[in-house]
This record gives sequence, structure tokens and C-alpha cells, in this order.
Amino acid sequence: MKIAAIIVLAVVLALVAGRVWTFFAEERGLSAELAAAETRLSQAKTDEVNLQEEVQYLANPLNLEKELRARFNYKKPGETMIVIVPPAASSTTPTGATSTGG
Repeated sequence: MKIAAIIVLAVVLALVAGRVWTFFAEERGLSAELAAAETRLSQAKTDEVNLQEEVQYLANPLNLEKELRARFNYKKPGETMIVIVPPAASSTTPTGATSTGG
């Protein structure tokens, strides 16, 4: 009788231990998901602050005009636009230098 009670108790204890183990494993997984969500939330808050600053900047008509001119080559009627193209990247040979064979 005592042996049967010990066996039943051991089986119940093993089942409880297995259940506790799965709860801890789920908790670790949920903790990792929470950390990832907090990271995404932090990034979203940073993006929100940056966007709010940009909205405030562009709310000023002078800044808006400046950005339109810079990004979209906007010009007022009667203005002439001059586009300055930077020189192409130079090769390893200096400009005007020629290599001689031999």
C-alpha cells in the first residue's frame, strides 16, 4: 500500500514538474517577445519624434519652399535654374597623365 502511494505520488510529482517546466519555457519565450516589442515601440517613438520635428519644420512656409527647391528642383515663374553637376570620380591615374608602355 505504501509503495503504491509512493508511486502515485512520484507520478503526480513528475507531472507537476513537467507542467512547471513548460510554464517556465513559455515565460522565457514571452519575455523574448516582450523585449522585441519594447524595442519596436522604442523605435516607433523615436520615429514619431523625428516626424513631429519634420512637420514643425515644414510648417514654416520658408522651410517648405526651401525643401521643395532642394528635393524637386522647384522654381518660381520667371526664375532660371542652374544645376551644378560635381565632377566625376577620378581614376587612379591623375587627370592629363598618360601611361607609357615600356
